[in-house]
Amino acid sequence: MLFKNTLAQSTGILAGYVFSFLLAPLMISRLGLDKFGVWAVTGAFATYAGLLDLGVGRSLIRFIAVYEADGRERRMQECLGLGLIAVTVVGAVALVAVTALAPFLSEQIGVLDTDQIRVVLLASVAIFTFNGYQGVFDALGLGIRRMIPPNVSTTIGVTVNFTASVIALLLSTSLVVYALANVAAAALAMIPSFLAMRYLWRRPYWSLPSWELVKEVLAYSLKDQVGWIADLVNFQTDKIVIAFAVDIKAAAIYEIASRVVMGVRGAAVLTVSAMVPTAAARIASEGRQVVAEMYSRYTLRSCGISFPLFVLASVTAPFLLVSWLGEAPGDSELLVPFLTLAYMFNISTAVGSTIALGAGHPGVVSLNSVIIAILNVLLTLALAPLLGVWGVVGGTFLALTLGSVWFTWRFLKLFGLALGSFVSGVLPTAALALGLAVPPALLALAVGTPDGRATAIPLLALSTLIYAVPYWYLATRFDFLPEKLRFPRARVAAPEGSA
Repeated sequence: MLFKNTLAQSTGILAGYVFSFLLAPLMISRLGLDKFGVWAVTGAFATYAGLLDLGVGRSLIRFIAVYEADGRERRMQECLGLGLIAVTVVGAVALVAVTALAPFLSEQIGVLDTDQIRVVLLASVAIFTFNGYQGVFDALGLGIRRMIPPNVSTTIGVTVNFTASVIALLLSTSLVVYALANVAAAALAMIPSFLAMRYLWRRPYWSLPSWELVKEVLAYSLKDQVGWIADLVNFQTDKIVIAFAVDIKAAAIYEIASRVVMGVRGAAVLTVSAMVPTAAARIASEGRQVVAEMYSRYTLRSCGISFPLFVLASVTAPFLLVSWLGEAPGDSELLVPFLTLAYMFNISTAVGSTIALGAGHPGVVSLNSVIIAILNVLLTLALAPLLGVWGVVGGTFLALTLGSVWFTWRFLKLFGLALGSFVSGVLPTAALALGLAVPPALLALAVGTPDGRATAIPLLALSTLIYAVPYWYLATRFDFLPEKLRFPRARVAAPEGSA
C-alpha cells in the first residue's frame, strides 16, 4: 500500500516538475532573463502569504489520517471546513498586502512599472489561493491513504497549467499576460480536485470546525508553521537576497540552477511523500515501537533512491543545462553541483522528519528548520556582499549540513534509536552513489561545456547510462532498493550471518 501510494504521489508531482523543466527555456526565450527573474521573485513574495494560515493547510493530511484511523468522520469534515476557511482568509489578506507592496518592488527591482508588477503580484496571490483550495480537496484522499484519485486530479491540473502557459508565451511576450493565463489555469485545476474528493467522500463534504478541533489542530500546526517559515527562508529568500544585493539577472541565473536542484530534491522527497499519513496511522494503532523498524528500513530505501539522483545531477550539470536551455547562463553550471550536494545530505533527514510529524512531534522538525534558516540568513548576509551569489551558495551549504547533523542527533535521542540506525542507511548508499560517479565526472571534465543541444543531449544520455545501470544493478544486489524497483534478475545479497 505504501509503495502504491508513493507511486501515486510521485505521478502528479513529477508531472509538475517535468512541465516546469520544459517551460523554463520557453519562458527565458520569450520573456528574457529579467522578466523570468521578476516572476521568480514575485512568486517568492506571494508564497510568504502562506504564513498567515498558521500552518493549518499543511497539517490537514496528518489529522485526517488520525481521525480516519479512529473512525471520527465528523472531525474529518471539520478539518476540511477549517482548511477552506484558512485559505479564504489568507487569500483576502494577501491581496491587500501585495497591492500595497507593488510600488516598492517596482522601484527596487525595475523591469516592470508599478501597475504591471501589481497585476503580477495579485496574480501570484490568486494562484497561491486557488492552489490552497486544491490542497484542501486533495487532503482528504491523501489523509485516508487513497492517493490515486487526488494525484490524477493533480496531474490534470498541472497539464492544464502547462498548456495555458505555453499558449500565453506563444501569443505574447508580456509577463502580465503570462500571469493572468496562470490564474485561469489554477482556477480550472480546482475542478478535478473537487471531483476527486467527491468520488472518495460523501456529503456533507465539510462542516464548520468546532473550537475543540481548532485548538487541537492549531496546537500542532503552529509548531509545524515555524518549520515552514524556516523552509521558506531556505528555499525562497536566497533569490530575494541576490535580487537586491546583486541584480535581478543574477537572481534569474540562481533561479535556473535552483530549479534543477529543487527538481532533484522534489523527486527525492517523493520517496517519503506518502509516509506522514502512513506513520500517523501506524503509530496511532500499533504504538511507538514501530518507529525503529520504519526508520531503519525506509532510511536505507530512501537514500538508495535519492542519493544517485543528486550525484548524477551534480556530475552532469553542464550537459543537463545545455540540453535544457541550449546554453549554461552565467555560473549556473557551477552553481548546480554545489547546491545539489548541499541538499543531498539534507535529504537523509527526510524519513526522520516524516516519522516525527506522523508521531505528533512537529516541533522537532520545525526547530531543525529554524536552526538551518538562522544559519542560512546569517551566513548569506555576511558572505553575499563579499562573494555575491557564491556567498549565498556557501551559506546555504554550511547551514544545511550543520542543521542536518543536529536533527539526526535529536531524532535518534527522542525515539531512543542507536546511531547505527542512521549510519547503516546513509553511508553504504552514499559510498555507492559517489563511487560510481567517477566515470561520468571524468567525462564531463574532459569534454567541458557543450556548445549546443546536439552535443549535450547525447553526452547527457551517455553519462546517465554509464552511471545508472551499474548503480541500479549494485543497489539491487546490496538490497538498497524496494522490491518493485530492483534490477531484473539481480540476486539480492543475503543478510549477514545467514546460510
